[in-house]
Amino acid sequence: MPEQMGQEMKAEGRQRATPWKSLMDWRAMMSNRKGDSPDSSGSGQIWECASPVAPKTLVDRARGSLAYALQPIVNIHTGSVYGYEALLRGVSDLGFDDVYSLLEHAWHEGSACALDRLLRDLAISHFAQLPNAARYRLFFNLDPRLIELERPEQTLELLRRHDLPAETICLELSERADLTATPGVAKVIAAYRRHRFQLAIDDFGAGYSGLRLLYEHPPDHLKIDRFFISGIADDHKKRLFVASTVQLAHAMGIGVIAEGVETERELLACKEVGCDLVQGYLIARPQLDVWALRSSYDHIQIIHQDNRRDLPGDRALIERSMEHIPPLQVTANAKAMFDAFRLAKAHQVIPVLDAAERPLGLIHEVDIKEFIYSIYGRDLIVNPAFARPLSDFTRPCPVVDIHDSAARLLESFSASTDPVGLIVTQDARYLGFISATALLRLIDQKNLAVARDQNPLTKLPGNIPIHEYVSRALVERGHTWYLAYLDFDHFKAFNDNYGFRLGDRAILMFAELLQKQLGAGSWFIGHIGGDDFFAGIRDAPAEDVIDQLRRMLATFRTDVQSLYDPEDRQRGHVRAHDRFGQERDIPLMRCSAALVVIHPGDDYGCIEALSRTIAEMKHQAKASESGLVFRQDSDPRGSAQTVPDAAP
Repeated sequence: MPEQMGQEMKAEGRQRATPWKSLMDWRAMMSNRKGDSPDSSGSGQIWECASPVAPKTLVDRARGSLAYALQPIVNIHTGSVYGYEALLRGVSDLGFDDVYSLLEHAWHEGSACALDRLLRDLAISHFAQLPNAARYRLFFNLDPRLIELERPEQTLELLRRHDLPAETICLELSERADLTATPGVAKVIAAYRRHRFQLAIDDFGAGYSGLRLLYEHPPDHLKIDRFFISGIADDHKKRLFVASTVQLAHAMGIGVIAEGVETERELLACKEVGCDLVQGYLIARPQLDVWALRSSYDHIQIIHQDNRRDLPGDRALIERSMEHIPPLQVTANAKAMFDAFRLAKAHQVIPVLDAAERPLGLIHEVDIKEFIYSIYGRDLIVNPAFARPLSDFTRPCPVVDIHDSAARLLESFSASTDPVGLIVTQDARYLGFISATALLRLIDQKNLAVARDQNPLTKLPGNIPIHEYVSRALVERGHTWYLAYLDFDHFKAFNDNYGFRLGDRAILMFAELLQKQLGAGSWFIGHIGGDDFFAGIRDAPAEDVIDQLRRMLATFRTDVQSLYDPEDRQRGHVRAHDRFGQERDIPLMRCSAALVVIHPGDDYGCIEALSRTIAEMKHQAKASESGLVFRQDSDPRGSAQTVPDAAP
């Protein structure tokens, strides 16, 4: 798949420009340039971006040529917009191949700071034209060479001109520069944190710093590099990497953004591994015209609705466990805080929101008791002369989305220090609160539901979800469905000869093989019971489906021989009684499969009629050399075709 043009100019520059190994390299270069050297007084202070710079020709030209396009970053479940990334356009009009060539030229020319101020002004001014701009976040890429010179006050002033709060901005730190090499970076990040700016690590997994940057400067968001998203639906290693990264980020309370999603299968794979937000051409291309942007991209939700491989989530459980505690805006005064606790006597916490209704944390009643019960405490705190903002009383609280799984809720709760509960959001807006006690009840109910719907031995989905999947395949006739019923051959002889314990090992071996070879893709896999399994997939190439099944059966046929004694393996059979009680030589165990292909418009009737077709096919599969037959004709007069053995 070709590299996505956007993320666009950003990606262009990464391919062509030499990566910055250390900010120290650029400080050394700067010290060799006349007029841009460190302070000669010996203080060692680097010049600030607020200082005037002499060359203005490049900046003047840039002001007339450059503009920003905005690309939406949306909730992976609903398609509702969380924010927009600013992507620079017009660089070629200035005679540069990409953004990084422009920035490098400005650096050498001495106009880097002036250009940076212009770019921020352009990005914020363009973003401010959006209707209700303050309800979204603007993701803006920092020039890593200038990060030590950053001063939040400059960006705050630009935001004030457009009546935008500080939390509107999310500054992206590129992992392609070694930001851990310079101690001054920590001070800059701390300064932005104090002003409630958001931070994101961009290009995660493709740069120098990696986990160290994540450890030393934990961001609000982690953006997975496009390299790991491209082809993730079919690449087991990429899927494993992203899933592990998501798990680590969530344990640290960090949201994960999948960059450069271009296909439905990439979107579904990113959702399955737990990504929170998504960005890419599948959602929308970057737009120069803000009126071409939408607040919600509904086709994302439709893709999930059409993905019938999804089993019902935990939303109903979460909604039953959640309570809506009336929140306070962070701009409210202390009197409003006292009144909130007085009116909600049953609650010991009050959620605090920013102007866009995004949660900032909780005020705990215990933290204000000293003001309530001291002689003059309450009078002092409500006195405007001694007033303190609500942010001074706000403690962090783990935040989850209403679409998250029960496992994710428990993960977020466990990763926090002494949490009293979880704040629940929908499309990043406050929705409710789940107390620690309610969370325990939720997890207990979830465990009971899982135990009911899964096989107790293999923990795979059991008969109820399998029945639901097959029912959808028979009803939704606008897709091509592949339903595979898998059954061990000669299992009874093995079980009788070697015992139930080794029989269970054979079943677990096959279940693990199913998960390894099919579970990482778009397959739905389940355990009917005993030695009967099920696998289903929709709208996949027929040759790929048959090849995956054929190779899986061949692998099991080889691997399962390890459970036999050497003598039986050498003979190729065991001496045992068949189902009729007759003693005879019975071949070694294998698995056979009956694959039914349901094309758009096919009518197999009800599940009972399909089951009769499957039963006939299983007899044919057991009698075949490969153990795999498939049928793609709903006419009862049709017949199944035998698939040859996999090539060695």
